[in-house]
Amino acid sequence: MVIFSSNTVRIEKDQDGTIMIVLDVKGESANKVNLSLLRDLDAGLDKLDEIPSIPIITLRSGKTSGFAFGPDLHEWQQLQANGDIARWQEEGMRVYKKLRDLKAPTIAAISGPCLGAGLELALACDYRLIFDRPNTLFAFPEVELGACPAFGSIYSLAKIIGFEKATKLVVFGARWKGREIFLNRLADGIAQTEQQLRSEFTRLMGIALNEGKKNHCTSAPFSLRAMLFEKNFAGRAILNRAFNRIIDKNTPEEIQAPRQTLNLVSNLVTLKSSAIAEQKIAELSQRLLPSSTCKNLVKFALEDLFRIPTAPVETPGPNRVALIGEGKTVAEWAFLHASRGIPVSIQGKTPEGLGKTLMALNRLMHETIRKGIWNAAEVEKRLGLIEGSTNAPFKEKPDIALLTAYSFFSATDVDQFKKNYPDCMVMKADESNIWQGESGCLFQQYPLGRFPCCELIIPETSSLIKRDFLLAWVSRLGKTTVTISNTKSSIATKVLLSGLRENLELLGEGVSLEKIETSLRKWGFQFGPLFWADWIGLDVITKLLAFHFPSETETPELFSQMRTRLWLGIEEGKGWFIHHKNSWWANLLAQNLAKHHLKRNVDPVSNSMGKVNQVREGRERILFTMLIAFTNIRAGNVFKTEADLNFLAVRAMGWPAHSGGPGPWIRLKGQAYWDALSANYVSRFGPRFELPESWNLWFN
Repeated sequence: MVIFSSNTVRIEKDQDGTIMIVLDVKGESANKVNLSLLRDLDAGLDKLDEIPSIPIITLRSGKTSGFAFGPDLHEWQQLQANGDIARWQEEGMRVYKKLRDLKAPTIAAISGPCLGAGLELALACDYRLIFDRPNTLFAFPEVELGACPAFGSIYSLAKIIGFEKATKLVVFGARWKGREIFLNRLADGIAQTEQQLRSEFTRLMGIALNEGKKNHCTSAPFSLRAMLFEKNFAGRAILNRAFNRIIDKNTPEEIQAPRQTLNLVSNLVTLKSSAIAEQKIAELSQRLLPSSTCKNLVKFALEDLFRIPTAPVETPGPNRVALIGEGKTVAEWAFLHASRGIPVSIQGKTPEGLGKTLMALNRLMHETIRKGIWNAAEVEKRLGLIEGSTNAPFKEKPDIALLTAYSFFSATDVDQFKKNYPDCMVMKADESNIWQGESGCLFQQYPLGRFPCCELIIPETSSLIKRDFLLAWVSRLGKTTVTISNTKSSIATKVLLSGLRENLELLGEGVSLEKIETSLRKWGFQFGPLFWADWIGLDVITKLLAFHFPSETETPELFSQMRTRLWLGIEEGKGWFIHHKNSWWANLLAQNLAKHHLKRNVDPVSNSMGKVNQVREGRERILFTMLIAFTNIRAGNVFKTEADLNFLAVRAMGWPAHSGGPGPWIRLKGQAYWDALSANYVSRFGPRFELPESWNLWFN
């Protein structure tokens, strides 16, 4: 019998008096914990007060996609814009407390993802039964959005599993799957089959009927580790210090959510009053949710969803792609295509170069076996999609040819290629050479890196069929596209090159290479321009500088000396940095070489500063030159909207997402700030810091 029904919640009563609460948001593929669901659940729980005797209550999802996700980012963004985000937290905490304090024992039946606010609702129940499917998952993604879990479950969580594990889940975003959830005492039963699920549910119902409600503040089980680090102040202080060091190393300075949430969890462990704990959780949540950091991180999370690669259903992808070039980047492009089931033909310049490329590809493929992603049979199957040669024609005709940044084709070679394959679309990814008549340009800094965004330039004269075909190709690779116009050069490359030149100026003045890199990462950059130069490789960087800044002579000479020392970049293990696996150290010999070759006079004002302030000012100078480059690019009407520019900056070159992108960052500081900064730098370092006339575009 249905005793309550709404667009998000349905409550049914069985013949034996047991109650089932079903979360089922109509018209949606998944349950999102928004204000509508919270209010409906609140009203439904009030209905239960009218029933005199309830033996047991079950909470489950009506969706096959999972238990519940939270929060609803679209609603969050709207509430943040209206200045009403605190209402969501208040509603959520009230429903959490009401669900937790029900007189009848409650069981949450969980299958699939249970995230964020959805996990808080599950934690409000007395018992939890999980169906151990591959996608069953417990996680709190709020800290990644610049916020913290807001409903109050952190208090009971810290008491049940202890400070260390609660911190890993709440602060560091640990993602626990079935068995791990059970072993960490967040589930009272686990099942791997339908039959086991029914059996475990019956068992838990018996326990709930016999033992009643659980104490949500039960202490974590005793162990030697708990006695050393959990049960005394000194141990917690050691853990707290270690966690803060991890946060300082991996989190930008301006993102305060992890640091403040860690302090909150540390305090909650010692509290005995749930009312005081809930007050502290509410205070922190309502401080973080309206912050500009949270707003910007939510904005880009929604941008990622909005720009999920799509292509017309009726448009087929390419049957075969030709990659022209050699080296690690070509191997990564080949790996990306083969992983998506697209056959690849690689044309190298020499047998030696082609061999190195295929060896790099083979290493990438077999790394997936070590990580447990594919088995040996799957790797062999994908390697079978790849052929390599040093001359055309290929065994099979390609639909698309990508002239990579390591391409050796001349204009004559391109013309000959087009004659051999008249139906093949030629895409340019090498911006150091300009040819006419390409089908388009595709620029991607790191094919397998953490940046999913591609710059795609399609000539206005191209037909809609060709345009859709290219979009289908990029979509099939899983990349997000930003289409730009009026240029045949990578926007990200132009901006990073401007930062690279200023970084070299700082090295010439004697500023520490490592401290500049660390300072940029502390601000939120994924890496600085010199690290990017190492990734791209010295030879390609030399070509790019010659293409974009042909009159510059000092830097090519410096790069030539680096080349004689074989400081070629990450692929060789040494460049501006010394690279080993995932670790890096500053190459002090390269730093000294740049200092003595460039020989820049140190500005008297800079000389009077302390080392810390010199590095901070150096970071500001690099950012300022990059912002000026962005301004000049925007003035050329390359982007359709500023949102495209900001998204490209964040998702293609690692600009900090918490800043909102170049545009919002400029407006946040204000025109007066930039006028004063420009005047200061122009008087000390020269006209390269003059604000362009188009700077006002950011404020109009």
